[in-house]
Amino acid sequence: MFQSILNKARNDKFILILDVPKALKNKFDVVSHNNFKADTIQFSIYGSPVPSINVPAINVPFGGQVYKASSTSRPEYTPLTIKFLVDNGYSNYWVLWNWLNLFNDSKKSYTDLTKTIDFYPVQNEDPALINPMKDYTTNLYIFGLDEYNNKIISFKYTGAFPTTLSELNYSNQDPSEINCTVSFVFNQLEVELVKNVNDSDCSG
Repeated sequence: MFQSILNKARNDKFILILDVPKALKNKFDVVSHNNFKADTIQFSIYGSPVPSINVPAINVPFGGQVYKASSTSRPEYTPLTIKFLVDNGYSNYWVLWNWLNLFNDSKKSYTDLTKTIDFYPVQNEDPALINPMKDYTTNLYIFGLDEYNNKIISFKYTGAFPTTLSELNYSNQDPSEINCTVSFVFNQLEVELVKNVNDSDCSG
């Protein structure tokens, strides 16, 4: 590892990119409320972009002692909770608010998911699962950046959707940007080095 002791990852060097879910893109628009023209949205984030990852150990008694072994199982992930800066058009907040609203409409008090999970027969195959959630979930990509804003590491969250959108932290006495917190649940996490840091010029 040709790394200088001064080359450290910075807290402010993360961005989040999400694919707009199909159900949301077909229903809302940031400005005209017709439909989303963008396929992806980028967020400036900070906080905790990666939840804790656990593969716990188990105790295996042997004789008068206990041997430690891996359980080789991965418990459910804790929710991904991140803070982001609200843009001056409130577009990123609007996207998340409407995404949550699909699961429980604030005016009508029911869900936008009109289908139920059901099976349908597939010729010469086992029955296939109709999952109404697939149009309401998406993939999230969080990238760690270097000091030149190059993407170094990628965290891919699959089957993600929001569960909590916090209050807007606003004060007339604070001239800084408005921030907000959002929590996502997801099914899988994949981590990949986008850039080979060994090939970068970090010998200083």
